Amino acid sequence: MKLHHATYTEEDIKLSNTVINSLGPELHLEKCIVESACEQRALFISGLKMIGGKFAQISPLTNFQFEHAYFSKVKFSGNFIGCDFGDWENPQFPLVEECDFTEAMLDGCRFLNCDVQNISFPKWPCFTLLNPGAARSVALSRQWPSKVGVVLDIYTDNDPECVAVSGNAQRLAEKNALTLDDFRQLLMTLPGIKIND
Repeated sequence: MKLHHATYTEEDIKLSNTVINSLGPELHLEKCIVESACEQRALFISGLKMIGGKFAQISPLTNFQFEHAYFSKVKFSGNFIGCDFGDWENPQFPLVEECDFTEAMLDGCRFLNCDVQNISFPKWPCFTLLNPGAARSVALSRQWPSKVGVVLDIYTDNDPECVAVSGNAQRLAEKNALTLDDFRQLLMTLPGIKIND
């Protein structure tokens, strides 16, 4: 599916993984529902402006950069793994504003150059580390279960443009043979940790 140079209002847009889906340039979606079954290779976004509505990821989306898309008041759902929301290069104009990720499962996803105060981050067992670079010294100075330490090293090794990182506590706890409660107690010792119940 190729959508560009158009405006759609209150439409249901379904993206299949069997073709290359191109959203943009100059595509405006207002109060639309996008249902995406795409893997990274089947989705190309450049010049999308989405206001309101929902972006529902039906199957996991891995290592995708939403850097050429502007989202305002959009609700996200589904699994996103290693995805970036926002743009490394443009701090003056946030590309993710007032969006709701409470129905999404985020695992190693970064938020770039946006205002974290107006974003609703995913619920537990996801967690979010705000200003991850500022937590680096604490993350490196403590003894963690080995795989937790590796993940925190990765999460906190980010430039200031990365204002938040969200992770999947369920997966990390299982990989480290920890209970969710024990893993949560470890997380709570980090500065900038945010957990939504």
